[in-house]
Amino acid sequence: MKIIGPKGLEDGRVTNLYFLKFEFMEQVCFVFNLVGIFLGAIQYELEFEEYDSDDPFRDISQWLLWMIAGSTILLIYFTFYRYQTKIQWLKSRGVIGPREKFYDINENFYMIIEIIVYCLIPLSFTETMRISFYNVAQGAEAYYHINEMLTLLMVIRVVYLYRTVLTLTFWSSNRTLRVCDFYSCEHNYLFVIKSLLKTSPYLTQFLMLLSLIFVFGYQLRICERPLTRVNDIIDNLGVYYNSVWCIIITITFVGYGDYYPRTDLGRFVVIIVCIVGIFLLSVMIVTFIESLKATPIENQTMSLLERIRLRQIVKNEAAQVIKLSMQQAYRWRNGTLTEKKQHQIEIDLRLAMHNFRFALQQQSKFGMDNQTENIINHIGLDLKQLRNEQNLDVSLLMEKLEQQEKISKQLMEKMNLILSEKK
Repeated sequence: MKIIGPKGLEDGRVTNLYFLKFEFMEQVCFVFNLVGIFLGAIQYELEFEEYDSDDPFRDISQWLLWMIAGSTILLIYFTFYRYQTKIQWLKSRGVIGPREKFYDINENFYMIIEIIVYCLIPLSFTETMRISFYNVAQGAEAYYHINEMLTLLMVIRVVYLYRTVLTLTFWSSNRTLRVCDFYSCEHNYLFVIKSLLKTSPYLTQFLMLLSLIFVFGYQLRICERPLTRVNDIIDNLGVYYNSVWCIIITITFVGYGDYYPRTDLGRFVVIIVCIVGIFLLSVMIVTFIESLKATPIENQTMSLLERIRLRQIVKNEAAQVIKLSMQQAYRWRNGTLTEKKQHQIEIDLRLAMHNFRFALQQQSKFGMDNQTENIINHIGLDLKQLRNEQNLDVSLLMEKLEQQEKISKQLMEKMNLILSEKK
């Protein structure tokens, strides 16, 4: 299948074949890199104990140094071959021109840096070399083995383990790169991280934070452990779980202060941890806030539910208004409406009308549906009818009073006539 993209005609089968080859070499480099780090950790533990020359553990340490050197040579060879397969893959996609020179290709520059990092390994001829330093916390001199420093630098290889993990995801596949080219989107490892944070934000951040805690904890242990050679009592970060605990409380900016670095190298590692912690915590907070934001569908659903809730409130308040009005009218007709009771009903009616108007104002923010308008019109008609009935009752009462006044006037006139006739 051929795809025409911004960079020209591309044969999908050929580019996919080169990509599979590059992906395989990435996995091979990952295995040798991981083996080298594992052997370096074991050799560090043996060399720190400073066994005598006739001790068998000293021979094991020497063999591990040679194994580290051999695995590193193979790793450098496979790394070179890995970059060559990647360059072939990029040439098949048209990203790199077929006639570009060695120094014009950025991948070659990255390859040189990676090979230099891989060369930072503990060696057999540096096993007895030491670097002395004065520690202010102890008030005495301490020393590092050269191989301890090289092991500390060797941990930097973890960066390339992360790179391999990113490369083996779906977001670094050949198809993904072709889609990015089609939409003129720059594809790099930052794009892969953004994609992972968008699709699996919590899992990605948790694994990143957990791995960095253990890596920095191990580096801090290497930096602080030489102090135990002078004084065992001051040993606090020479134990691995104490170092991990110190990294946890530092990267989360808690800072209890129960464990803290006493060497300059340890403090430098903690400074890096603080910088990384600022970045990680910021990303986690932003991710958490973004997860709390409602999607458009959720906004529509919440708006609909809010309208239903407000409509129910309007119904309840309208029913309360009608109930109080009917109660007042009923008592008025039966003649049981006392002044005190009427005053109380008027207070309750004003409160119900206030709540009803407030519910209408709240509902107006979301718009008014037909049912609400019918309720309002119905309430208006009921109240108007009740007022008319009350006015009718008052008018009838006034007519009766006027009739009684007329009758009383007629009686008075008759009484006056009778009295005048007797005289």
